[in-house]
Amino acid sequence: MLSSNETKSPKITNQTALVTFCSLLAISKQFYIFSLAITIITLSFGLIASWWIGSLLCVIGCLIGFGIGLINKYYALRIEFDKKLFEYLAINVDLLPNKLIELDEALQQLNLINTNQFPTRSIIERQKGTIKLLKKQIFWFILQILLLVGILISGMIRFG
Repeated sequence: MLSSNETKSPKITNQTALVTFCSLLAISKQFYIFSLAITIITLSFGLIASWWIGSLLCVIGCLIGFGIGLINKYYALRIEFDKKLFEYLAINVDLLPNKLIELDEALQQLNLINTNQFPTRSIIERQKGTIKLLKKQIFWFILQILLLVGILISGMIRFG
């Protein structure tokens, strides 16, 4: 009889799985583009509000929206970087264990990770980490949209 560990899905990654994962990460760019548009709208609305409307609360909300846009940009850059690394690993999937070690060495040389604290991670652990980044980007994106909608509604209520 199989133990519970043997019935779980295998931790082997193939090229198709990595390419599919990279395709999933590509949606991050769409979130970023929309977030950039919201950031520009929010900043423009904040400038108009400060000169024309004179609402300090609206200006503060717009500055917060701009800051959230910057956070979203950070996550978009991190995810794009990870996407490029996973694309490289997909091309070299036959040498995956060696490439993961080389990748960690390269990241350590660039001071992007500290391998003394983090041993070499499996490809699955790396994918989970990147998915966490994508979820954070989506969270900040939704927060930015809600903030913009709130600012617009408060502006309509105030001057409607």
